[in-house]
Amino acid sequence: MLRAITHRVITAPALAAVFASSLVGGLVVPTQASASNNSLTTPITGASLDAMWPIAVEVEIVRVDGDGETVPRTRSRAVLRRQRSIVPDGHELQLHSAVRTDRGRREFALSVTAHQHPGDAVELEWSLQVRDAEYRKLDAPSYLLHRLQLSNVLELAEPTLKIARADIVSVRREGHTQRLEIDGELHEIRIFARSMRG
Repeated sequence: MLRAITHRVITAPALAAVFASSLVGGLVVPTQASASNNSLTTPITGASLDAMWPIAVEVEIVRVDGDGETVPRTRSRAVLRRQRSIVPDGHELQLHSAVRTDRGRREFALSVTAHQHPGDAVELEWSLQVRDAEYRKLDAPSYLLHRLQLSNVLELAEPTLKIARADIVSVRREGHTQRLEIDGELHEIRIFARSMRG
């Protein structure tokens, strides 16, 4: 028995439609999840260009006298040492320091976030919290043992908030300084930021 053999003729428009559908099916359309990673979908022009460049940030807190001069190191205790970092745009840099005082311990917590602005400008968003933890009161026998170095009985109370400051400023090749007074001592926050765009 002979079977009838039929041939399907594919016209040019139908072939073009099949070819186009296979191309479209093979295309990868970036979703929000895939566009957020470090792939070639990251735009290289426009407003998003600034976000590709890191920012060099330098931060310190020093004690100063009335004329703005840094207090000699032998007299300086409440100081957050200079820290240098290179961070991405919008990254929050958190710095902590604890120093001894006559009444206990003082803790500094400084947060700095730098953002690219047009040209050479950098926006700085910073906040500072200073907390004091004082020694607990001692009775006479405990104090005597402590002075004779026969017992380590000095205990710190829970830290309490002493000062809180925050600001948003824009700098262009110059540093930002902010002064504040803590227990009669003048301190200065110094923040420098520079875009690494070259």
